[in-house]
Amino acid sequence: MAQVKLFGMLKTLVAGVNILDMPLADGAQVKDLVDALYVQYPTLGELLRQKKVVVSVNQEIAHWETTLAESDEIALLPPFAGGA
Repeated sequence: MAQVKLFGMLKTLVAGVNILDMPLADGAQVKDLVDALYVQYPTLGELLRQKKVVVSVNQEIAHWETTLAESDEIALLPPFAGGA
């Protein structure tokens, strides 16, 4: 199982949970995780598919083809804005 951390408003999309345990097949990629999240949490999955949520793996922005391991630190980051 991989642990997926959620921050900010994303927790409200999964009943207030801040860590999801998600099964990962060997060689799974970020896109596979997104597909699995879409099945269990359609609203969250849709935001991921629309790339409105950033996936971070080991504190670096991940791409759809990034390979995942159960030991990776996976985080979903909500949209945020900066400004000056």
